Amino acid sequence: MKNILVTSDFSKNANVAIRYAIRLSKLMNYKLVVFHCAFQSPYTVIKAKQENRLEDYIRKDEEEKTKLLKKSVLDAYKYLGYSKIPGSTTVFASFNPLFIEKTIEVANTYNAAFIIMGTHGASGINKVLFGSNTSIMISKSSIPVLAIPENYRYKKIKTILYSSDLENFSNEIKKVIEFAKPLNAEINVLYLDYGTDYGNENISTATEFINTTNYPKINLLKKEATNKPLLEQVKKYMDDHNQQWLVMFTKKRSFWTKIISGSKTVEYSMKLTVPLLSIKKENN
Repeated sequence: MKNILVTSDFSKNANVAIRYAIRLSKLMNYKLVVFHCAFQSPYTVIKAKQENRLEDYIRKDEEEKTKLLKKSVLDAYKYLGYSKIPGSTTVFASFNPLFIEKTIEVANTYNAAFIIMGTHGASGINKVLFGSNTSIMISKSSIPVLAIPENYRYKKIKTILYSSDLENFSNEIKKVIEFAKPLNAEINVLYLDYGTDYGNENISTATEFINTTNYPKINLLKKEATNKPLLEQVKKYMDDHNQQWLVMFTKKRSFWTKIISGSKTVEYSMKLTVPLLSIKKENN
């Protein structure tokens, strides 16, 4: 059975993400792993005169955070009408100063199909250089990341919007189907044409491949692009057509490219009002 990993920092929005992850684990028949990366207080650590005492402080902190996390998870299950945490759900905290790296390590250990995180947004220079933990996870993780907007209220997942440039389409649509199929969700492939698809070659190739997938709920939508920002065009389509998820494939880029031009997917994760599933784009 596959796993979903959801992270928690004990915030209100982390609790929203946990409840969303519980719903998805039930719908998709996946096991659930709820993880908190603990950061030991420097005021506590400094009390440790010897290395063995430091280890004691860290283990104690992990135990306390795990206990607190289990309470949060139990509250989430009770909120959704369950009386207890099922045996298919694993809950634990672990100390590590490198939150992103440790979370990815845990996700790989449990063979997670994707990581769920709540977003808190970021602004100013923090957004340009660092972004939120969620946006950094999106940029670093080879495992798909589902970002849940702040204060998001769950909606039944009927339609998934896949914003595509139709490059490497055959590989990408297969991955989208992997998420849509267990949810029995319709996939709307939105292709914004900037006048580069001469003779509709991209559309024709994509249509031919869709017919070979044996997944009947795929619609290929070609829209003439406008001079408005891509985010604004996609968001307008989502608002007009009531899509429950947005799927985007992200490219690996250099550090300086990220600083100079920013990341569209990171920008989406902070501005959208629906969950964003980010998947790493493979090199052609």
